[in-house]
Amino acid sequence: MRIAVAQLNYKLGDFAGNFAKIANAIQTHHDYDLVVFSELCLSGYYPGDLIDYPQFLETQNHFLEKVSALTQNGPAVIIGFISKNPNKGKPFYNSLALFANHQQRTIYHKRLLPVYNIFDEARHFAPGKTPGIVEFNQLKIGLLICEDGWASLNDYLYDCDPVQDLMQHPLDLIICINGSPSNVGKQKERLTQFSSIAKRCQAPLIFTNQVGANDDIVFDGASFILDNEGKSLGALPSFSECVGTFSFNEGTIHSLNHFQQTSLVPEIALCYQQIILGLQDYAQKCGFHQVVLGVSGGLDSAITLALAVKALGARNVIGLAMPSRYSSKASLDDAMALCHTFNVQLFVASIEDEFSLALNQFTKIYGEKPKSLTEQNIQARLRGRFLMEYSNQTGALVLSTGNKSELSVGYTTLYGDMTGGLNLIGDLYKTEVYDLCEYFNQLHPDTPIPVNIIRKAPSAELAPEQKDSDNMPEYAILDPILKLYIEGDLLPKEEYSRYQTITAKLDPAIIKRVRNMVDKAEFKRRQAAPIIRLQRRAFGFGRQLPITGTFP
Repeated sequence: MRIAVAQLNYKLGDFAGNFAKIANAIQTHHDYDLVVFSELCLSGYYPGDLIDYPQFLETQNHFLEKVSALTQNGPAVIIGFISKNPNKGKPFYNSLALFANHQQRTIYHKRLLPVYNIFDEARHFAPGKTPGIVEFNQLKIGLLICEDGWASLNDYLYDCDPVQDLMQHPLDLIICINGSPSNVGKQKERLTQFSSIAKRCQAPLIFTNQVGANDDIVFDGASFILDNEGKSLGALPSFSECVGTFSFNEGTIHSLNHFQQTSLVPEIALCYQQIILGLQDYAQKCGFHQVVLGVSGGLDSAITLALAVKALGARNVIGLAMPSRYSSKASLDDAMALCHTFNVQLFVASIEDEFSLALNQFTKIYGEKPKSLTEQNIQARLRGRFLMEYSNQTGALVLSTGNKSELSVGYTTLYGDMTGGLNLIGDLYKTEVYDLCEYFNQLHPDTPIPVNIIRKAPSAELAPEQKDSDNMPEYAILDPILKLYIEGDLLPKEEYSRYQTITAKLDPAIIKRVRNMVDKAEFKRRQAAPIIRLQRRAFGFGRQLPITGTFP
């Protein structure tokens, strides 16, 4: 049997566009026996409350019928979609179907519905009740949908194990369709988990995933094939669309095409690729043709600009340098050098006149001079206003440039440096931003981020001689505290131990102070731009805490 695995980039709710991709994959593999697509591929994963819109399901089913029709004189298809639940409970199922000869040969409903981290599938879906097993071309095939394969790691959440049920049947092949978002460590976790499934079931396994970004979530693809002992036979490329093919005869997989030797993408490389694809898709799917950002001469804006250029091209990136009386000449020179290196148009718009006016107006209205913090925030908000004015004038998307360390402790200004429609580095701690800059310069030696920018002490330059360390611990101390507090329960044991060793040497008062800063800054993060998700737990849907709560 000849099988094609389609790893494609879908847009949420774009049934016509998604169908066109699906149809092209089917038609270009018309002489194959089976084409396998990913989870909820017709609607895109995850459509959220779009599912409840009038005509949404009807429109999907119209295109699902068109997919079925393509199997009349073409290959059979396994495809993920939303189906109606005729019983009491949630109104829908997260389903897959096998279509052959314009007939639905089987339908399987996802049994395990994740409701942790960024997932909330139980909001719309009811769980399936029966194992997924189908006979096709004289083969007995076991079926899984994404989370169905993770019960052994999340057994405290579920009262059944779909893999355990499959083990009760002799299987020739297992097919798992997925909408599996990417984050650091995820590729290794997938291979480890599904290798154990292939071993337990003593059957080869196909893991097909989608690729591309929807909002803050990025899918890396990296679909793979395992033999019945759990050994990887190959994977499709990460972060790119691809249709891989192979032959399956008498339990043996061979003649692989487009599958490459499985090698895990290093974490910093994964972050780089994920940000690039995340920005490309966010801009394309939302209709933005240009981005603009404030260029301060600092590290965060420098790496944001560099990534934007690699994602969109230099002509689609605009820089604004907005110096005030506290901006050093060196910083402005660095901003100009950066934009020259990347061939980015830079506008220099001094905020000094408006800053002076704002200070005078404040004193005139309130009868007192603004405090230092008030002065600093006035500058940041003037810069945010300048950026939004350019955005309004041209339609460019504003990129905010705060890192995860700053967002964590609230070292940010609402409606100031937090202004923007997307944040590329908001899920990278400051020490990781340095790592990404180093990786970028190794990858692009002809267009490096200037060394002056990397070496200078971090500063917002909103007050005389200001440094970030005036307001919080040095990043080498701060970041391990944040890592443990925000995502410590999700870290691998060795990584957790490393950070714990660092923090064990610190004054407990410092740790308590940092945690309090994180808690008090929740109201700011609620108003932050969407952040491209990179870590095991990102701000946003992945970390839902009350603003008014306090514990312990």
